[in-house]
Amino acid sequence: MPPSEHEPLLSHPLLPAESTKGSTPSLESYAIPEEFPTRSIEDDVLPETSTLGRTITWSSAYILVISRVIGSGIFATPGVIVKDVGSVGLSLVLWVIGALVAACGLAVGLEYGCMLPRSGGEKVYLEFVYRKPKFLASTLVATQAVLLGFTASNCIVFAQYTLYAFDVDASDVLRKSLAVGLLTVITVLHGCFMTTGIRIQNVLGWIKVGLIIFMVISGLFVVLFRNHGHNGSGSQFPARSDLWKGADWSWGIISTSLFKVFYSFAGLNNVNNVMNEVRNPVRTLKSVSVTALVTAGVMYMLVNIAYFIVVPLDEIKESGELIAALFFERCFGQNVGRTLLPLAVALSGAGNVMVVTFALARLNQEIARQGFLPFSKLLASSRPFNAPLGGLVVHYIPSVLVIVLPPSGEVYSFILEVEGYPGQVFALASSIGLLWLRIKRPDLKRPFKAWRIAVALRIGLCLALLAAPFFPPREKEHKHGIWYATYAVVGISVIVFGLLYWYIWTKLIPAWQGYRLEEETDVLNDGTVRPFEVHPVTVHDIRDRESDYTLDKSGFQIHRHTASEKDFTDEEKIKTGYYAETENLLKDVTGASRVFIFDHTIRRQPPGQVSSGRNLRGPVQRVHIDQSYSAALSRVPHHLPDEAKKLLQGRVQIINVWRPIKTVQRDPLAVAEAKSVDDGSLVVTELIYPNRKGETYAVKHDPAHRWFYKSGLTPDEVLLIKCFDSKLDGRARRVPHTAFHVPGTENNEGRESIEIRALVFHEDDTLE
Repeated sequence: MPPSEHEPLLSHPLLPAESTKGSTPSLESYAIPEEFPTRSIEDDVLPETSTLGRTITWSSAYILVISRVIGSGIFATPGVIVKDVGSVGLSLVLWVIGALVAACGLAVGLEYGCMLPRSGGEKVYLEFVYRKPKFLASTLVATQAVLLGFTASNCIVFAQYTLYAFDVDASDVLRKSLAVGLLTVITVLHGCFMTTGIRIQNVLGWIKVGLIIFMVISGLFVVLFRNHGHNGSGSQFPARSDLWKGADWSWGIISTSLFKVFYSFAGLNNVNNVMNEVRNPVRTLKSVSVTALVTAGVMYMLVNIAYFIVVPLDEIKESGELIAALFFERCFGQNVGRTLLPLAVALSGAGNVMVVTFALARLNQEIARQGFLPFSKLLASSRPFNAPLGGLVVHYIPSVLVIVLPPSGEVYSFILEVEGYPGQVFALASSIGLLWLRIKRPDLKRPFKAWRIAVALRIGLCLALLAAPFFPPREKEHKHGIWYATYAVVGISVIVFGLLYWYIWTKLIPAWQGYRLEEETDVLNDGTVRPFEVHPVTVHDIRDRESDYTLDKSGFQIHRHTASEKDFTDEEKIKTGYYAETENLLKDVTGASRVFIFDHTIRRQPPGQVSSGRNLRGPVQRVHIDQSYSAALSRVPHHLPDEAKKLLQGRVQIINVWRPIKTVQRDPLAVAEAKSVDDGSLVVTELIYPNRKGETYAVKHDPAHRWFYKSGLTPDEVLLIKCFDSKLDGRARRVPHTAFHVPGTENNEGRESIEIRALVFHEDDTLE
């Protein structure tokens, strides 16, 4: 069933922006029991987290993916791979396997990305699946992202090809300085001039695609039109009988070579990391990712064949990361082949560094937003340049260390292997989690569904690659003396460090100092959502003073009204009977000329299960206003297109009619008096529906906010909540509201309520 208009595809679990501790009664963050996990992606008042805006178009998204995929890998790894596996045939087979495995991984990423379309990528998905032990999935992903989320390999390739182009026999210091210099320039560019950075990386991305096509054509030119190259015979491609000559079938060798192939396909899910900034995110994700996979797979195979046609096998094995440079030199000679084209490869590497830095900075910002890093408030902010400068700094530091500290030699291959091994652990966890979600959460909307065979193949290969260190190659030492399984030890050490960090941070220190961790959210001044500090807030009970609070004065009002419907279990009766009663109620209270009900929500928590219907949810414990000013007005042409022009000339309101189904004993609803909440406390955040966009308001904490509720509200009373009023004469225009926890009521019967949302028109009233 396709998602309805009321179910945003993009949202974020925003807990109350106002929270309390020590007040009675008080607004406080209340953890919904695990058997009732928060279904945040279906709540229609939940905002996304990005404050950067939707600036990524389809073409920018394609470049973001293809520039991440086509980086230094295809220019540097083929020579290393054929050196390790020994034969051209086995090398080409590994590239085919790599493309198939990449397709399986992409299918998993597409299902997750379309089901949970928000920034953060794999971190968001693992957090959603693995909720217990609490914070473990988040901590492990954060550890891997910070310690292994670097771009050192592409910086190294940039330096090597640049120095090769200028025929500089550089020292390690010069090579590493050039690599660090590139990373520094890109960090400053993305951190201070984000729009300019995106434009530059787009240009470099198209240069990269053009370079790959040029290489393929060059290889064909050598075969078809030249009997002899500059440095040897025409085609160097081995005969069929020699394709498998010298092949090393050791699984230990094949597995590390596969890591290098996978590295060349890494980035197909790059858009998943920045979904909050993508226009039409679900549709764009599906088309861009598949297009990029086909592009990369075809180009990679053709370029490998071009290498083997032009460059002799012995030279390829000795070339290391400079195979593309040898290719150009043999095709075009010393001048063009050794200078201009290697510079183009260097620019390609720089473009890859730009897109990787762009995406990983946002992942690091998400990690800081959730409080996993020191100085998280500073690192999570997008100020002062409306860019994730803090996330860029977190990415910059480990990247520089990896460039500077290791010795030269096989550092490039070692980096790829170290990145690849723990990555298989997370790939295995996400694949198994996807199958588990299909069983436990069949109600989740899945605009794309991965093929089961693809998920199964991915799981099998992940297990095989994780077992690879137990199958040593014939020669257990690399030529620089690095033990063959060092990459696995380092990769597992990162995961073990994450486990220890999680235990110390979430178990040991809280037990020692006598506190416990709860996940809550705050909204920074720039709109960034992050874990927040607790603020005491008193909620005043208005029992016996209900008449003091009216819609126009306070933004809310208690009104006695008995409904004919009592159970609210029959949708048809609600829409035919209760809707009509509510329309008359609103006309009587407000004097409106017309009422149009566009939505209703029933909130209750059935014991022992999670409701599968959209209109059946638990209490929402986060401070919010359902619509922004502009989003409220946009509902008129959306619901009543033929009459919108006339209706918008008069006064327009959106009023929620909130009624308990049973007397409220737990999780009552609180509202903030309208005049105590200025517009500076409101943060506009977007909602992405299947067929339109909407906006809601998140609310920043302010001690001046005045909160109210009525205790023991009965089914014969309704709470009228004004979410919008176009009248500009000083009357209340909107009120924040939230459910909140009253200490001591944990064992009381769960709250049940129905909430009607209605457009209320005063056609004869002016806006002033």
